Amino acid sequence: MLRNKIIENRIAVLMPVPLIRWLLKTNLGVPPLGIFRVIMAKYTKLLGMDSFSFNDYINMINKHVDIFGYKISQNIEMSPDLKNVRISFEAEDPDHLKSTVVIYSCMLAHHPIKLKIRKFMESPNLFIIDYEQCNNEEEAHRSVMEHFGYNQLILDEIQSNFQFWRNITRIIKADHYEDVIISRDILLQLLKYHDFSEQLNNLISTVYSVSIEDTDYQHITEFIEEICKTSGLIHKIEYNDNEIKIYHKFNDEGVINTINDTLINTLRMSGQNFMLKKSDKITILTRSQPLQNHVNEVLRIEPI
Repeated sequence: MLRNKIIENRIAVLMPVPLIRWLLKTNLGVPPLGIFRVIMAKYTKLLGMDSFSFNDYINMINKHVDIFGYKISQNIEMSPDLKNVRISFEAEDPDHLKSTVVIYSCMLAHHPIKLKIRKFMESPNLFIIDYEQCNNEEEAHRSVMEHFGYNQLILDEIQSNFQFWRNITRIIKADHYEDVIISRDILLQLLKYHDFSEQLNNLISTVYSVSIEDTDYQHITEFIEEICKTSGLIHKIEYNDNEIKIYHKFNDEGVINTINDTLINTLRMSGQNFMLKKSDKITILTRSQPLQNHVNEVLRIEPI
């Protein structure tokens, strides 16, 4: 009910996970120390601990694999006094690996572990990082920022409304991590750069348990309308056999074009060929004539 209210009030939208993966790839950054302290306090409480030691970190790695399905292996070498630690992070997915290494490095920088990055070696599927003990959390956190940068579009959004995003994580967990709710401002930027027809296709197949190639025109149009309305992309879709009207919520021309192209491509995947007749806040798509019919028209010979 809370999720539906958030969507209906246009506070945020429901997005399939592949788009979120793309968004994280383009907005990788280190959480501000103030935010990360709050996150770690909640995290240790969630695990039933008062603080988070290096041994806890080692034990946590396997738990993360079980809970989140991370296919990441770590090899840890350390001195007896924990002043020097080398960790090799390895995974098949380079983007996923890098985002995870950032988070794990932030965990190691947190009190009371306070390990800062001393040396950094990177390849697409392997990170080898040498950490060393330092005097305070600020110094350790600063070393992570220096090595991974600070592109924080998402992090600024979270910091400006932390309670909202904390509630969202609960909703995501309740939804078994199938979809993610994301703020409309970030969605707007995402739509300007990404055709998501393949994701929409996958979402239709997942939600409605159908093969998009075997679904008739009426149902595929209804499915697209339901998903796009729920996601906050459009107001509604009206259609008949030969024409589709799309009533957009966004005013941005680039976003409108992206949504139009996405719907045309998704319909094409189901065997329905439409072309753009009018692109505006109200878009009109018309059914395009099959090529063979067009050839027959051109070659038609009238009787004498």
